[in-house]
Amino acid sequence: MGQGSQSGHIGFKTQVAAGAFLDPGAADPDQGIFALTRGGSLSGQRDLIEPDPEIGGYRDTPGAVLGPISYSGTIEWYARMEMLATLFYAAFGDVVSTPTGVTQGVDQVGSHVITPIESSILPLLSVEEHIGESLETFRYTDCAVNAISLELDPDGYFMGSSDLIALTALGGVTPTAVPETDSTSLMVGTNATVTIGGVTTDIVRSMSLEFTNNLEDDVFELGSITLADLTAKRRELTFNATIRPVDAAMWREAVFGSSVATGPINGAAVTTDVALLIESFVAVGSGVPDVFSFEINIPVCHIEPFEMGPSGDDVIEFDVNFKAARPLVATPLATVTIVNDLDAVR
Repeated sequence: MGQGSQSGHIGFKTQVAAGAFLDPGAADPDQGIFALTRGGSLSGQRDLIEPDPEIGGYRDTPGAVLGPISYSGTIEWYARMEMLATLFYAAFGDVVSTPTGVTQGVDQVGSHVITPIESSILPLLSVEEHIGESLETFRYTDCAVNAISLELDPDGYFMGSSDLIALTALGGVTPTAVPETDSTSLMVGTNATVTIGGVTTDIVRSMSLEFTNNLEDDVFELGSITLADLTAKRRELTFNATIRPVDAAMWREAVFGSSVATGPINGAAVTTDVALLIESFVAVGSGVPDVFSFEINIPVCHIEPFEMGPSGDDVIEFDVNFKAARPLVATPLATVTIVNDLDAVR
């Protein structure tokens, strides 16, 4: 008999120190977050090392040895606010949590403001991944979030994926018997608002977001078969929106350099701010009116030049990339605010 994928699970817990695994399946109040996922997994990335052909040898490969190994993969999910808070904290690096109330599911509400740090040393996660009913269970230590992608359509759920890279893995462990799974409310595109330049004049048909830390995942050292380091390099954040425009102002800003220009001008690219707010229809607890929500504010974006793209009798839509920038000021590249039913990020 085969083993179905739905019997598995994956759990995350923020580590206190590098190299020290913390069990996501620990008992309350020390447990982590187990996420419901749409697919994907971490996996060992390893190649054979084979010698080049030698004069006097056979035309066949004489043998091979196993090369060094890294652990990485992409996890796909519907966005839930307990899990997403942990992933964004690991990807960005700093969080300020402001909880109210005392009882989860009743009066407890957590507001978590997450911002990127300047340091290239990011928070690390301990991960437990159980595959199939009994196929294998891994524990990954020193796992970093390399990238997060989000997407949203008017007739779809808020969903995305996360790219993970871990330094070490241990197989054959006993899985958590009854994981505490984040089964909080899903969100849909009909309950979202996108603002560009502080206004919602144009019709935004869909959006996506791509964030990456550009972690090095191929740094090995002599005498070791595992990754030596996970150092974050230049980070990148892009917000994409499909827009039905009411005028050509945005195209002129992106291509000509000004909303009022009638031809290309010299100078810096036009900047604008972009924000997304999406909320659930379900209250965080039975005793509070607050709902689960996700908000990202990007204060400075360059509008990447794009084509108008008329076609036949199609309604004209702009597919616009907003590339986040950060001048040498204290303002964060972006600020994510998540409201959920937890007093802290796990």
